[in-house]
Amino acid sequence: MYSTFDRWEEATGAALRIYDPFAYRPALHERIVPVCLSETPRLAERWPVMWRRDGHGDPELVVLRGLVPGAELPEARTQSRTSLPLLVQAFPFRYHDMTRGDEIGLDRAAPMQERDAGSYILDERGNLLPGAELKIRALESWGAELELRALLTETVFRHGLVEPVTLPGDLSAKFALPDFFTVLPAPEDGLIFGALPREHWLTVARFLAAQRISLYTMARLISQAGATA
Repeated sequence: MYSTFDRWEEATGAALRIYDPFAYRPALHERIVPVCLSETPRLAERWPVMWRRDGHGDPELVVLRGLVPGAELPEARTQSRTSLPLLVQAFPFRYHDMTRGDEIGLDRAAPMQERDAGSYILDERGNLLPGAELKIRALESWGAELELRALLTETVFRHGLVEPVTLPGDLSAKFALPDFFTVLPAPEDGLIFGALPREHWLTVARFLAAQRISLYTMARLISQAGATA
């Protein structure tokens, strides 16, 4: 999803213009996107939310938005901005280290199609303009749960409370999909919630229910991939 990192001072000093999410490639083509727990109930209406192994072999919570690699995602052009994963809403803003949520900068990505004139990031007084503020808020919402997401992920994998997601036939190989994992249908709640701060229990409970429901959307993705193959 990302290719470069430009520091804030460089991007704003160069009078870089930003555009709405659908002007950029990730909104239309990025099939696997990292997500946070609290956005899962919203995303679960459309796509499966699961863990995969990242490039270092560590579990990473993601949403699977389509099966066909490189193809335009089904229904991508009919969605609203708020239906997108938070990181796609925020693009091209990003953290320098996405695993830590540290320094905010930009990916130097050109829009695929300039649907409008775009907008600068800051006004003449150095304040965020509305379009940039929306994107920054989305990025910060995703980053605010990094610690909770890491704690839940470590807990369910350490206690063996996950199971692999099995796709029919040879679909995983056909579409070059990684191995996916989800929390067991009836996990030991004490092991999960006992490791988490009480103030996050409701967020986690909603996530667990939404993740299980989201798996039913896999059938729709398979049907859409068959229609485009």
